[in-house]
Amino acid sequence: MSTPDWRDVAWDEVARDVDVDGRRVHLVDVDVAGADSDVMVFLHGISASWRWFIEILPAMARTHRVVAIDLPGFGDSEFALKKSSFTALAESVAGVCAELSVRRATVVGHSMGSLVATRLAIDRPDLVGKLVITGGPILSLTGLARSPLQTVRAQPRAVITLLAELMTIGVPLPARVTSVLASSPTLLTLALGPFLAHPERLDADLMTQVMSALGAPGSFPALLSTIRSDPATDLHRISCPTLIIRGPGDPLSPPADVDRFLAAVATASAVEIPGTGHWPHIEKPAEFLAELKAFLRVAP
Repeated sequence: MSTPDWRDVAWDEVARDVDVDGRRVHLVDVDVAGADSDVMVFLHGISASWRWFIEILPAMARTHRVVAIDLPGFGDSEFALKKSSFTALAESVAGVCAELSVRRATVVGHSMGSLVATRLAIDRPDLVGKLVITGGPILSLTGLARSPLQTVRAQPRAVITLLAELMTIGVPLPARVTSVLASSPTLLTLALGPFLAHPERLDADLMTQVMSALGAPGSFPALLSTIRSDPATDLHRISCPTLIIRGPGDPLSPPADVDRFLAAVATASAVEIPGTGHWPHIEKPAEFLAELKAFLRVAP
């Protein structure tokens, strides 16, 4: 069976806003399979939007109801400074699920979204039936704001890569800049070389989509919230089946983070997609889908 093309989906028709604690949260909600009781929730990384999963959603919508959320302060969702911690972001996801009458779901989180998904699995085990982490787990870097020198010594590459990312995460890119960047293999290599294995191979149309909402007011407050609390505490409380789909070249989630997660979460396992870095689902979507479907026991 061929993989559905994201270009064939009328995304405006499945986009909607819901109110969570007085704030507008934007999302897309696709249920072409009529699988209302079999739900997947997708959570993007820092500075990004629901479009980070735009190539994955159509394929999974064949068997599931798929909901991809712009986390508060990101994409087209409203920002509230007092609700920017990872615990608060996880509570917002739970609020979205309540608004959509979703009682249980497989939650897929990328990078920063993996921290939100992890927090949700810890705090709301009734809601998270299965957990999928990609571009993560992000564990070492959560200590950067509290213990900068120790974190730099332990994971210098991860810290340097994060600092490079910080140059753009808080400021939206103009559409013209995004278009030029997305269509140039050379510029993509310069911009994304620290994160990805082969940025020059990325599809220009896809990159225009996923980069269209880069830059978000919620980015820095989310990072700074780790001064007050570590979002990765109590990992041992995760009891649902959990899969890490990672790129062996991921600089932001080193093997030590994966080992720490697997040691703490008895129900977790990990797979690697060769030739990928921090964005396995974008760099090699077919391979990512194969691993995701195998974990969910969905026919290829």
